Amino acid sequence: MSVSVLLTLIGSPLLWVTLVALAYISMTRIKRERAMFRSRRRSPKSDWRHFIWPSLLLAVLGSVATILLETTVNVEWLITFTVLYALVVLTMHPRFGSPAFPFLVMLVAVALRDVVSYGPLDRVVERVAEVDWPVYALVFGIVTLAEAILLRWNGNVETSPTLILSKRGQFIGGHVVKRLWFFPLVVFLPPSFGFDGPVPVILPIPIGVSLLSTGALPRTLLGRLSLYRGVLAIVALGLYGVSYVSDVPYAGYVLIALYVLYELALQLIKRENRATTPVFINGNRGAVIVDTLPGSPGETMQLIPGESIYKVNGTVITGGSSFYEALQIHKPYIKLEVLNLNGDIRFVQRAMYETDPHELGILFVGEPMSPRLRLRKL
Repeated sequence: MSVSVLLTLIGSPLLWVTLVALAYISMTRIKRERAMFRSRRRSPKSDWRHFIWPSLLLAVLGSVATILLETTVNVEWLITFTVLYALVVLTMHPRFGSPAFPFLVMLVAVALRDVVSYGPLDRVVERVAEVDWPVYALVFGIVTLAEAILLRWNGNVETSPTLILSKRGQFIGGHVVKRLWFFPLVVFLPPSFGFDGPVPVILPIPIGVSLLSTGALPRTLLGRLSLYRGVLAIVALGLYGVSYVSDVPYAGYVLIALYVLYELALQLIKRENRATTPVFINGNRGAVIVDTLPGSPGETMQLIPGESIYKVNGTVITGGSSFYEALQIHKPYIKLEVLNLNGDIRFVQRAMYETDPHELGILFVGEPMSPRLRLRKL
């Protein structure tokens, strides 16, 4: 039995499509970082590490719940869900990594089956309709609750620095959060395929997030998104719990509304982020730090994204170029005046060595290294 369950995971097209999407996201991130800052922020291994952990731990807990509750679907439901989810993942946009989108299509198709003819798919839609709405509520609730936890726990870890253009053509820094998490969930098929009892199947569900942070640090935006996701998850799981004691009128329509709100919450956060004054923008604050390279002197000096270097050994700094020039003048010992996120000045000092990376591994807001790179506009 355990081997056959594992084969349902390995043989799922959704798993392989997800792996292709993850490789594409990692490759495009590295290409963008090198074009903007001459160096990648982190290796491709980190994307695969985040893909597996800590989401796999939450998936085990979620599967325990679905197994104890004997969550059962049919073959047509399973195939429809897999095909729709795979098509969504093939867009290469992690923000669509949620059961909300295939579930929305499936429930709308079921709701309209009496007024719309699906031709050769009529039989499939009827079979999908045989799976009761509590299954949708439970799976969506478990996966979305896991997403809310992952956004707080792992979402702001190793984000990707980026550069964009303001509407006035000014260079602005930001952080891109593009991540896929692996969330295999166990459900059951009715007795079939030679088995006397329910047949366990693993759904290789990818959970994704895609968010550009300019008006606040990534932790702040992800925290708000996590709160919205958590509320939707609790409502969905609450609906599932109520189904045990009484009928819920129009439950399918309530779930459709939840799936729509799932996307609207993200759009609300994105809109507010665009309307907020950017954190990573050069002005009268010196050279604004977008990020630091791992293991670099900049990281060792505990320089934080959003802070700005105002002076080097008393020399006023206006940007990344003037910072580099000041380093050449004042080495081998430097003293930095850093304006922190609260507007207070702190001092950081350090000896410089010949082996130190360019600009001490500090990534600043400014013109990208590759002149051929076309920046997106805010």
